[in-house]
Amino acid sequence: MDKLDLMNKKEKVTANYRELLAGTEDLLRSTASYTGEEIESARKRLKRQLEDARATARDWEEDARERYRRASAATDEYVHENPWKTVGIAALVGVLVGACLVGNNRR
Repeated sequence: MDKLDLMNKKEKVTANYRELLAGTEDLLRSTASYTGEEIESARKRLKRQLEDARATARDWEEDARERYRRASAATDEYVHENPWKTVGIAALVGVLVGACLVGNNRR
């Protein structure tokens, strides 16, 4: 699975999650006028679950931000501690990508 597929799947999951939340909110609004002990109990439980889902999503976002920040800091530190090695790796990657592109054009 390449990075683009992973990003597309992540976007699809995010969109589905938002759609689920929106649908749940619509359901809660549309049943607001209904009465009865069972319906009220179900609405309260659904509200609680919706709040829990939102809290979980916020936790995921915060966790992802923190992992990104740590990875970014570690990369920055490595580049500053090993500038020539980093330049060499970047040049090697550039040559490999260039060779792949040239190889694809010859076919």
